[in-house]
Amino acid sequence: MYERIRRGEERQSKRDRSLLPHIIGVIVLSAILVIPFFNMGRAMYRYQTFKQDLAESMAFAEHQGIISQDDADRFYTMIVDAGMGKPQREVPGSDGTRYEFGDGSTLELWPVDIDGDAENPGTLIRYTRSDGDVFCYDTDRIDYLLAIDTLSVG
Repeated sequence: MYERIRRGEERQSKRDRSLLPHIIGVIVLSAILVIPFFNMGRAMYRYQTFKQDLAESMAFAEHQGIISQDDADRFYTMIVDAGMGKPQREVPGSDGTRYEFGDGSTLELWPVDIDGDAENPGTLIRYTRSDGDVFCYDTDRIDYLLAIDTLSVG
């Protein structure tokens, strides 16, 4: 009778050990699935923060008479309509078109060949807040020449 009980205990512990690889697999798979969503959420948060900070800088520049309300509205609408674009870490070696808002923040624009179409360049945008935080991305949805014309720069 005691042998049956002991064998039952052995079977139970073997079952517990056989579940361990499955549990580890589920944890690893969950991490693989969650990390991309976390990164996407973080990128969206940074983009939303960029839009808010840019709007505040443009409002400051407008209040200081640096930019007209129409130009500020047109450029901001371009940014919003274009969407998030592709985050970038580096900028071209050449100087970009630089715009200072008067509150310590800056906006720099570069023409970039995104899809191999040199005649219709996209725009690389780098916004630097007054505290030094940088948001940089490129998009093929904003025409470089139209952007700098809207800002009356260059």
